[in-house]
Amino acid sequence: GGPSENVYYLDGVEIPVLNHFSTQGAAGGPTGMLNVSFIEDATLTSSAFGAKYDNPLSAVLQFKQRDGNPDRVQGNFRVSGTEVALTTEGPVGNKTTFLASARRSYLEFLFGAIGLPIRPNYWDFQYKITHKINAKTTLSAIGLGAIDDFYFEAPKDATPENLYVLSSNPGINQWNYTQGFTLKRLVENGFWNLTFSRNMYDNKLDQFTDNFDGKQSDESKRTLKLRSQEIENKLRFDHNTYYGNWKLSWGAGLQYVKYNNATQARIRPEIRDSVGNLIQPAITTSFTTAIDFFKYGLFGQISRTFLGEKLGVSLGIRADGNSF
Repeated sequence: GGPSENVYYLDGVEIPVLNHFSTQGAAGGPTGMLNVSFIEDATLTSSAFGAKYDNPLSAVLQFKQRDGNPDRVQGNFRVSGTEVALTTEGPVGNKTTFLASARRSYLEFLFGAIGLPIRPNYWDFQYKITHKINAKTTLSAIGLGAIDDFYFEAPKDATPENLYVLSSNPGINQWNYTQGFTLKRLVENGFWNLTFSRNMYDNKLDQFTDNFDGKQSDESKRTLKLRSQEIENKLRFDHNTYYGNWKLSWGAGLQYVKYNNATQARIRPEIRDSVGNLIQPAITTSFTTAIDFFKYGLFGQISRTFLGEKLGVSLGIRADGNSF
């Protein structure tokens, strides 16, 4: 399925955006945000996904991160053809470990040096902190965020056709983050998780006439101004119990979501004659919207393995509602 049809989880926390320069409403993008050195395991479920996951249409992709080194502080600094990155990890006291990384691209300088008109630039940040409260209880915090900036500069040998193409595309400025906390408690024959997370996506599009001179701020030449935000606050509880080859899980979730958008677009510029008299005025359109509502859901699932765990059978049920 397309990026908007898949759901992504990082240590049990849903991450709506995991790529740089993503298309709003989808998670797709040309460059991944996740630090692959953090990943311990990844599981893709492309059908019959578990009932605890809400809103998947095609697949659920789950990433599990490792914990930081509990013995000593260590790290590395990497330089590649497109970016630089710093990663550190280690203990904080006797019961806490951390993983952290920061990355910055230098594609805008590279593309400028070889004469390409695009100027992409991004930062991303990721961390995980794990604290063992006692032998049965663990609290973990994860974070993932990015800053994306994309604009155009015309090369010296640009043709009129090249300039027209550049001026027909907006510059992009985005930032997003996901922050999650998970409390895990071992109980008799199983465990439960309580997860709270918040994610936010801020998207700005700016387009000007002659949009090939780099970043502009001349409002008289503006043809598009878009400001939008998507904000989600999520609370989920799931309980898992094992009885031999049987597994029983159940839980509930509550979300408070918001969406804001303010868009102004010039459909047609004003037209004047050779002496400056106005023939036709400019046509512009603008709108604003602000939506917020609650989402809630309940689920239950029972599963069992057969033939030495070579065959698994599960049955789940889920109910969802919202106040939109």
